[in-house]
Amino acid sequence: MMLMNGGRSGEARLLAPGQSPTCCPINWVPISRISSATADPTRADYGFGLGLAVRATPGVVRMMGSVGQFSWPGASGTDWWADPKEDLAVVYLSAAPGPIRWHYRQKINALVYQAIME
Repeated sequence: MMLMNGGRSGEARLLAPGQSPTCCPINWVPISRISSATADPTRADYGFGLGLAVRATPGVVRMMGSVGQFSWPGASGTDWWADPKEDLAVVYLSAAPGPIRWHYRQKINALVYQAIME
């Protein structure tokens, strides 16, 4: 939530202005170009900015979400993402190493976004 709030947590400023991914969701390095054979396919077509995967384009990636969404997947199947447009932060914890973790990340992502009521 602090990252979505421009570096603030309550009244405390924990990041300098401009250090939050929402301030600069810049696609510095397309992750899919790093190594499409070994990279997490749930992050294909995301970019890399300020230490996080950043969704830079709409409707291309395999996961639901908004442009400006930022995230980072864990090696054993854990995942977290924040979507400032939806005012949404999700932490998903699992122990599913190997390719099966990508399946569960896509399922959890779809369940969360399909549960949002406008």
